[in-house]
Amino acid sequence: MDRLPLNNSRFKFLASAVAIGTVPLAAFGSLPSGKPLMLPPGYLRTRGSQIVDAGGHPVRIACMGGFGTDIVGGRLDYDNGPFHGVDANIEAVKRFGFNCIRVDFNDKNVSDPVVMGQFDTLVSTCRKYGVRVIFDNHNNEATAQNWGNAAQQSNGIWFDAGPGSDGTDGAGNTGTISDDLFTQDWIAMAKRYAGDPTVIGFDLRNEPVAHYNPRPPVWGGGGPRDIHAMYERVGNAIQKVNPGALIICEAIINWEKGAYAGDLTPAKAMPVKLRVPAKVVYSLHEYSWDKVDVTKKVLIPRLNKTWGFLVRENIAPVWIGEMGATGSPSDKRAIQWDADLLAYLNGEDGDLGGPVFRGQDQPVSADLWRWGCQPETEDGCMNHAGEIRPEIAEYASGQLFTRRPIPSSIRRR
Repeated sequence: MDRLPLNNSRFKFLASAVAIGTVPLAAFGSLPSGKPLMLPPGYLRTRGSQIVDAGGHPVRIACMGGFGTDIVGGRLDYDNGPFHGVDANIEAVKRFGFNCIRVDFNDKNVSDPVVMGQFDTLVSTCRKYGVRVIFDNHNNEATAQNWGNAAQQSNGIWFDAGPGSDGTDGAGNTGTISDDLFTQDWIAMAKRYAGDPTVIGFDLRNEPVAHYNPRPPVWGGGGPRDIHAMYERVGNAIQKVNPGALIICEAIINWEKGAYAGDLTPAKAMPVKLRVPAKVVYSLHEYSWDKVDVTKKVLIPRLNKTWGFLVRENIAPVWIGEMGATGSPSDKRAIQWDADLLAYLNGEDGDLGGPVFRGQDQPVSADLWRWGCQPETEDGCMNHAGEIRPEIAEYASGQLFTRRPIPSSIRRR
């Protein structure tokens, strides 16, 4: 469970790895090839377990998360940290080596011209720097008074009014978003960015949760809470106005059944099928919470069972829509768990039953939670000087782009 201490001298660009450490952003240069490792132009699609570009070449989506607003009436804030303004922040994302950002929104944003204008500015700035965007619907009604509901809508489903709901979002807010309005909001978002491959994907719903809800989401079976049917219905509606974008479908989280990050096993027997094929990417969120003490011999079978089989059996791509690189230098167990997850994503555990990537195939794509600077609460990837926090530096670098060995300092057998 231990690791070698991290220090400034160990972080430099190597031919086999991108090691991002406690180095001021201004000191960053290009990789040895001299070429920026951004995603190729155009929309993406899927082929088996790979995400590929227009020419069929496998790519890895290396996202940074936390660029939107998940509070009703909220506004984007790009001056609360070491970088000021949208331009400076997105330039920093590119300099750090990430090729994509995940932008959360709530349904009330869609009718808010101020925040939608801010989203437009964010997208145009990303276009300027070659950074791509994935929009994520986070919740319906969340307010600053119940922020936990903003992070994960308490009723567990994608709507809070009409059949299948109790008329609230599960956190005391009266519901106003029906299934039909949810669909219309997604159509409006998709239409707004149609024809612009800067926006490469739509993450249809953040963290559907079953374990504390009397009316949980279900995968299949019909009825108003059938999330599989929602993914197909909303995905097809989006494709009518924006056929290029990836449609990202998240797993149902159920702690009572051990699916802490979500369970994608239903996707094998009942995959999401859309009118425009080769556009579905499955997703779930992996954090170390309640799992830090597991060994790799326990962790790998669990990952294989809940989602890794989609990759190992070349069925469909998986994108880890959030993954935990937070934590303090003293929390060695959590940091080690993060390293174990990263080794699995990068194909370093083939001898233990994990996925293996050959030829041009790319490792599992992911999104690092999160951009920003809140080290005092052990959140955000940066310190106040605009440097990568040392305790997550190697973890962040191992998420980027091409397949590469896990640094020996964090690799465990």
